[in-house]
Amino acid sequence: MTLKQSTILLITLLTSSIIVAQESVVTTNKNFNFIGVGYSIGQIMPPLSIFPETKNQQGFEVTVGTTNFGNENWAKLLNYPKTGILLSYTDFGNQEKVGYGLTMMPFLDFGILNKITNRIRFQVAFGASYNNRIYDEVTNPGNHAISTNFTSAFRSFLYYDLVHRKDFNLKIGAGLTHISNGHTRWPNLGLNSYLATIKTEFNFTKNTIPVSNETDDTNSSETQTYYSTRLGFGKKSLFRNYNSPKNVYTASFGIGRIKNKCFKYGLNFYYRFYEDYYDYIKEEGPIITKNFQKLTSNPFQSATAIGLFSSCEVLINHFSVEAELGINFYKPAYELDWHVNNGGYTESDIAAEFGTQAKIKRYVSSRLGLRYYAVTSKKAPQHNVFIAANINSNLIQADFFEFSFGYVYSPKLKNK
Repeated sequence: MTLKQSTILLITLLTSSIIVAQESVVTTNKNFNFIGVGYSIGQIMPPLSIFPETKNQQGFEVTVGTTNFGNENWAKLLNYPKTGILLSYTDFGNQEKVGYGLTMMPFLDFGILNKITNRIRFQVAFGASYNNRIYDEVTNPGNHAISTNFTSAFRSFLYYDLVHRKDFNLKIGAGLTHISNGHTRWPNLGLNSYLATIKTEFNFTKNTIPVSNETDDTNSSETQTYYSTRLGFGKKSLFRNYNSPKNVYTASFGIGRIKNKCFKYGLNFYYRFYEDYYDYIKEEGPIITKNFQKLTSNPFQSATAIGLFSSCEVLINHFSVEAELGINFYKPAYELDWHVNNGGYTESDIAAEFGTQAKIKRYVSSRLGLRYYAVTSKKAPQHNVFIAANINSNLIQADFFEFSFGYVYSPKLKNK
């Protein structure tokens, strides 16, 4: 699964879940904690022909979570989802060349098609992974998927409850996983896998509460305008022959709306400065002098990107899941990026044509990540600050991994 596909899937399913929840008639809500144990089996999708041969990928996972959210608005909008932490061990099917992975991911698990059945659920998770076998030019040259021990990880699974009881569930499911370092080092084609799974969940019910119509704001028009600013710091390597991680500095300003203290959408202007572009252009090596001399007239300007993106964010008290899709109005060095990563590794190499696909990648950007807010969204605060972790991409190709912090100002909540 590519980053763009993951972003679109996340937005679509979260939006669909909100619509389904608003249409559903729920009279009671069971609050419970749960522990799950699962086993999965599947295959890695080889990123290139020389990737090491692998047997079946196998994994074991433990999930710990809760649904203890009372009558909070965000829980109603997502039809009272499960949230928690997923820990997993994965054998990728070739211990010598691809090794194993240890993953920790926060997850969101919510029902879909609730008017038809309560047995179908969708789970999405985003976190970090440790991988013990990585690319090495001498000892492991075929593993172009992963070149750093620590990576980001994403998964999306659809489950069906074969057994659905008050204190116990038995599930089968299928889904996709993606592991990537966000181009902090090359090569980084990523580990993409499709899997089937079976798992059990043991539920520990705390109480059953009635859903109060008096506190139900999911059908109201309670909105709040917000203004947001963000500063970020990322890491990126330009290409395999210039493979030292360099900094990416980012800034953005946005405006939008918050609906019912839990669904946030807006437009954002952003600026980025790529240190790897700047240093490589300044060095004026043979690739630059032969093909990109125009970038040397103003290296600082050539290493910048300016654009606009739309954002979609689901607020879950202190946390949020965000997905963004945008347009680069100005990113002159991307043609250089394409050249050195598509065949033009040295002066004598012939790079792939900068055609339609490349031009689309230059203009389309996306982001996927998590935020933590200092003040819970339940209070509809006028002032709030946050920290965030995101993967940024050029269309379907990872661009860089980013940490950021920001400030949000929201005028007093209006009831319409």
